[in-house]
Amino acid sequence: MNTEPLNVAGVAGPIVIATKAFFGHPAVTVGGVPAPRTGRRYSLPAVDGGLVQATVRNVLADPYPTVEVNGVKHRTGPSMPIFLRILVMLPILLFTVGGILGALVGALGVWANLTVAHTRMTTAVKALAMVGIGIGTVIVWLAVAVALNVALS
Repeated sequence: MNTEPLNVAGVAGPIVIATKAFFGHPAVTVGGVPAPRTGRRYSLPAVDGGLVQATVRNVLADPYPTVEVNGVKHRTGPSMPIFLRILVMLPILLFTVGGILGALVGALGVWANLTVAHTRMTTAVKALAMVGIGIGTVIVWLAVAVALNVALS
């Protein structure tokens, strides 16, 4: 998912961050040009022709990262309500009752919820979709567990 362009004083162009649902570093562009990354820091072109150091911080249950430029933190999108953050992570609870199979199916449910969280739907529609994904995750887990039980019997 790409964030909306963010204008920061001192940076030569709007900052756009492309995030991934689970793994990998976010890609940062300034004015459409990729910013080089060194470790956890990005070098952004400055208005005066130099470079400005920036750090991007992701939180697992929040689809919008925070970019820190010159010690000032800037959100790249609206803050997600806490109940949606809880709904995003809810499918991973299958690990407690389903072992490794529950963890795998639960991780897929979390991935699906993160995908929903990245969309531009309203909060109510996101919540309904995440509840549906949670229910679907449990149904898939039960179906696979029953199928495995029958196949191994």
